[in-house]
Amino acid sequence: MPLFLKVGGNMVFTVNRNKWRLEFARPGSRNLQRSDGTFTFGTTDGGLKTVFIMSGMSDYMTDKVLVHELSHVHAIEYDYFIPLEIEEIVCDFLSLYGRSVVYMADDIMGRILKRVS
Repeated sequence: MPLFLKVGGNMVFTVNRNKWRLEFARPGSRNLQRSDGTFTFGTTDGGLKTVFIMSGMSDYMTDKVLVHELSHVHAIEYDYFIPLEIEEIVCDFLSLYGRSVVYMADDIMGRILKRVS
């Protein structure tokens, strides 16, 4: 199954064998409102199994917000329970540096495996 499957205007993706939806929401949408009443660029609703991302952002910001929210999805799906303040720090770190870490590890492992073979 592909990582993302487009269904209408939404995308469906699977984490830990559970289906989730990705929906884009207009700025100021209630789907982008936090429990304290403030608005944000993205939210993850574990009950609805839906990630909401603000539409109209730059590709750079959309990517960062998507990685941040997907980090929350993975925490939910793999029962990674930590205080929300710490989870936010982890998700922010992954949104800023996660690709760099993975790409570097892939590069290093590729070099190691070439030497071994």
